[in-house]
Amino acid sequence: MIITITLNPAIDRTLIVDEPIEFGGVNSVSQSYVEVGGRGINVSRAIRSLGGESIAMGFTGGNNGRSLKDGLTALGIMHDFTDVAGETRVNTQIVHPDGSHTDLNESGAEVMDDDYLRFIEKLELYLDPQNLFVLCGRVPRGMKLKQYLKIIRIIKKAGCPLLVDCDGDTLKHVLPYKPDFIKPNTTELAKLTGNPRTHDPEEALVSAQPLMEQGAQTVCASLGPNGAIFLFPDEKPLYLVAEAGPADKSAVGSGDAMVGAIAHAYNQGMSNEELAKFAVAMGTASAKLPGTQMATMKQAYEVYETIKVYTM
Repeated sequence: MIITITLNPAIDRTLIVDEPIEFGGVNSVSQSYVEVGGRGINVSRAIRSLGGESIAMGFTGGNNGRSLKDGLTALGIMHDFTDVAGETRVNTQIVHPDGSHTDLNESGAEVMDDDYLRFIEKLELYLDPQNLFVLCGRVPRGMKLKQYLKIIRIIKKAGCPLLVDCDGDTLKHVLPYKPDFIKPNTTELAKLTGNPRTHDPEEALVSAQPLMEQGAQTVCASLGPNGAIFLFPDEKPLYLVAEAGPADKSAVGSGDAMVGAIAHAYNQGMSNEELAKFAVAMGTASAKLPGTQMATMKQAYEVYETIKVYTM
């Protein structure tokens, strides 16, 4: 089973406008989408869209939290959240006529020490080496970094494979615990290494290689429309990119789609190259859909057939 952990989930609201925003005035929205969100939640949605199963964990609060759980139930995604005081956050994304977007993200409910302890009690029920854990997103308000790292220690001590997808500042502290997978994007890779942000695969490889020495077992560095590089233990790095297709509608959530594909592929026992191709295909296909919609297996495989793989 795949267990996704989203410590600070959200209700994601996407607003698409056809005219430039007039600040201080009234603006019309041509389309809107409301979806359950947060990195780990999106990973669970991607896994479900691919025909797999997962259990979503984390913290939820208030009416928004109940709506989030109802939304997951409606999608057929199992969940076991820890309830806290306050409200689960709402994140709003405004997609502008030129395709750029403005994000308005709330901070989310505060997690108290007793909330954390109740979450740990739930977590311990799933500590089976056959379960793959996916830990995503930022440390929520009120939680200490040492508490976040304790979650990683507990999972690794139990012998469970772990995929971590978090911001670069936090990832620096995660590497010594030898996560089985990490997936930094260009911004996170730059924060993690101190090197300039780049979409060039050769430059990204220079930044990503030291991460293996620092503890990461497998690295996927996503490069947006330029594909991704993968570093596996005792293998030559791979660079993968999809052939040009229709313009992206929304790249938001495409990284989460990649993580979902990695988790699903790992669970299915795919080879490393198949896993990498599947991840890039899923991320690319999902970027062609509005909002944070996740591609289906059929849509992902249509892109899969166009993936070019290069040994670096």
